[in-house]
Amino acid sequence: MPGVQDIEKELAKKYADFLEARDKELLNPDNVDYNSKRQKLESLYQDTVLKSKYTKDRLQSIKDKVQKEHDNQVNQSEQFKQTYKQNVLQKLHPTKEETTYKDAYKEQVLDALEKDEKEVPSEEAEKKEQEMKEFEEMHGYEKVYELKREVLDEIKDMDLTPVQQEKLNEIEKDLEKEKELKLGKKQSKTQEQVMDM
Repeated sequence: MPGVQDIEKELAKKYADFLEARDKELLNPDNVDYNSKRQKLESLYQDTVLKSKYTKDRLQSIKDKVQKEHDNQVNQSEQFKQTYKQNVLQKLHPTKEETTYKDAYKEQVLDALEKDEKEVPSEEAEKKEQEMKEFEEMHGYEKVYELKREVLDEIKDMDLTPVQQEKLNEIEKDLEKEKELKLGKKQSKTQEQVMDM
């Protein structure tokens, strides 16, 4: 014959299973499988209640305890989902600093496409260039490269003259060379070649 603790554990487990099935049914009201599973688990729980011969107060005490644990789990799950959602949304939307950097770089590239190489940069252009350097120092080259790549892709989609397209291709080549230098890909290949000798 099962002990008192075994019966209480069984009641608690069956009630917890029922609550979980009920939640799934509420989230998917049109799904017949969830409805039948909830009904089956509710019936199993009721059978266990009848076998236990516990008083209403004792049954209510067990239900309250299980309900509290269930609510805590649901709250923790919801908090996790909200935190994760905020993190994902934050990654999808660039920060104000990133947007400012991209705008400044885009303006710089567009100016390079329009202007003669010999023109002297204005104070405002120098100020923006200084802000860009500060951003680069704070965020590391991988992030900077990613932003520059996005800007160049945006500019590619614009209606450019053949001369501008050629200049843009040169800027892209320079960016790729810069990336190789800054991230050390060429250096590691050179080191491998030296080691092979």
